[in-house]
Amino acid sequence: MRLEDQTIQDFITLVETQWPLFAECQGELEQLQTSLPSDREGMSDAIIDWCESHPAILDAMDAMSEQQQRDRVPGSHGHAPPPPDPKVYQEMLDNEIRRNQSSSKTKP
Repeated sequence: MRLEDQTIQDFITLVETQWPLFAECQGELEQLQTSLPSDREGMSDAIIDWCESHPAILDAMDAMSEQQQRDRVPGSHGHAPPPPDPKVYQEMLDNEIRRNQSSSKTKP
């Protein structure tokens, strides 16, 4: 998998699984979401730039990447399925942000 796709997928997974990390920066996250470029490389670069200004989120992204490196089977060079279109990434991120924001609002 290309580094750009891995970065985007890791970020979406982080939004999905570690939403409390984003509690203090939801407005900025929405701004990122609406301003993401439509190409993989631009999208990945924008996510990395955004994460660099949010150290806790950057640390979580780094930890996720390190874990994936450890989980790889030595010598495996299988062919991964092609990554989704960048529009699919955008929809996935939009859905996760909306889902988490709505569940945050319903909690007392």
